[in-house]
Amino acid sequence: MNSPTPQPTFPASTAAPTQSPVASVPPVDHADADAWFSRMTLEQKIGQVMTIGFDGTTVSDGLREMIEKYHVGGVILFARNVESPRQVAALTRDLQEIALRSGNPGLLIAIDQEGGRVARLTTDKGFTEFPGGMALAATGDPQLVRQVAQAIAGEMKAVGLNVDFAPVLDVNNNFENPVIGIRSFGSDPAQVARYGVAFMQGLQDSGIIAFGKHFPGHGDTATDSHLALPVVPHALPRLEAVEFVPFNAAIQAGLAGIMSAHVSFPAIETRVPGLPATLSSAVLTGLLREKMAFRGLVATDSLEMGALGESGFPVARAAAMALQAGADLLLFNRDHGLHQQSAQWITGWVQEGKIPMQRLDEAVLRMLRTKQQFGLLNPAPADAQQVGTPAARQVALQAAQRSLTLVKNSGGLLPLLPGAPLLVIETSASVGLGRALGASAILLSETATASELQNMVNTAAGRTVIVGTTDANRSKTQTSLVQALLKAQIATVVVAMRGPYDLLAFPDVPVYLVTYGAPPPTFEALRAFLYGEFKSQGRLPVEIPQLFPAGAGFIPRLATPEAGH
Repeated sequence: MNSPTPQPTFPASTAAPTQSPVASVPPVDHADADAWFSRMTLEQKIGQVMTIGFDGTTVSDGLREMIEKYHVGGVILFARNVESPRQVAALTRDLQEIALRSGNPGLLIAIDQEGGRVARLTTDKGFTEFPGGMALAATGDPQLVRQVAQAIAGEMKAVGLNVDFAPVLDVNNNFENPVIGIRSFGSDPAQVARYGVAFMQGLQDSGIIAFGKHFPGHGDTATDSHLALPVVPHALPRLEAVEFVPFNAAIQAGLAGIMSAHVSFPAIETRVPGLPATLSSAVLTGLLREKMAFRGLVATDSLEMGALGESGFPVARAAAMALQAGADLLLFNRDHGLHQQSAQWITGWVQEGKIPMQRLDEAVLRMLRTKQQFGLLNPAPADAQQVGTPAARQVALQAAQRSLTLVKNSGGLLPLLPGAPLLVIETSASVGLGRALGASAILLSETATASELQNMVNTAAGRTVIVGTTDANRSKTQTSLVQALLKAQIATVVVAMRGPYDLLAFPDVPVYLVTYGAPPPTFEALRAFLYGEFKSQGRLPVEIPQLFPAGAGFIPRLATPEAGH
């Protein structure tokens, strides 16, 4: 399913009747998108472009109403909606049955399952967890990345999910980025394109609709769009050479969907200063549709994020503006009151002509034809089989092992000697590392006092210390501890359990290993690596500024290992 979604031919204006079809009208062909479209009321069309979140692990009365009365075209699951494979399969079966029995097409049922830091289907709930984007890129193997995506898709399909808001196509070239970071495949546009396309193909070849995100690019920001509006100030030639490259590659490879970024791009949106890309026709229509010739679905990021609200665009207004600008799928979180308000707001804008009927029809037809392409107008029920299989776990472990990147290794500290005295100091992302290594562990709090840090140094005396850091380059507490250990001449191994940039805080540490995340397979791989069961193969997908270039990684056979390659 790699071929591009066909460009629909849209009627000039297809104002649907406002009443339901009468009984004498022939029944809809449930496999044909155009047949569905021809019978839709205005209310059904507006519902079709909405994908909503909800609370709970079963279908509530409020969610049922949104499907039956407001005709929503999709739902999105978050971690709060997931208990087990069997429960998710039952939930998706119920959702699809409600949609079909109430005279609506089958639903998109979406999730954010990138791997690594962003995964809603987790090991503790019976699923397989996989390394994320930067870890996968560190393996140097696009085919392995494709296999990981296929394994993710297999587990999703087994429980009735059909849309993955992945892969991340952002080029993470800003080490201060608080929201993309290790979710990205790296800092090189061609590399992000290569691995992003491999991940997308793994999903779509397995029947899952992929949405590349966050267009036109969220990598070079230092602001989290969940909280406020980031700005990417670069001129168009720079955007074309960096940010757009992975999206162009994925479009050419047949990407089914693209998710917009709540980010301002002054070089593209020149009419309204500070207008987020999600609400900009210059971005969604002028750039994405016309210049880049994208034919698939355009989705918004969640319309309830702070980047929109804090910029003066409340949810219902933002929904109408995004549809007007060129979005086909409006994504919402959990508040059904906001969902209903948004549907009413869009209805008003359509009736007033602010949103032309042709724009709404384009979005609905594109949605229905994508559902037809992926067999979702009348989907088969899920069976909860093929989840957490040994084959999937083996793929995850292989990816974790091959991603580990040994950037520095001096002083003969690795591999660890069995039985040697060992102390593990854990931070938020590395909780469980001590258990994985079978060693004593201390949890470092970000509020630890100077005396508590000194007590840890005293406890570490005479042992090799493994410090599992979490974004230590932004943590004064973690930096102080590692520097104190080095000053006390304690043998110290730093394992960066999230971003690779922690070395900036303590460049003199003798041993520095990067995992790019902490899913369960990574802990298993770490134990085996630290005790010498295999050698590091990973390479940095990003530069550590002024210290190591992208591509660096310890090669044991070299005489000067610290230089890296």
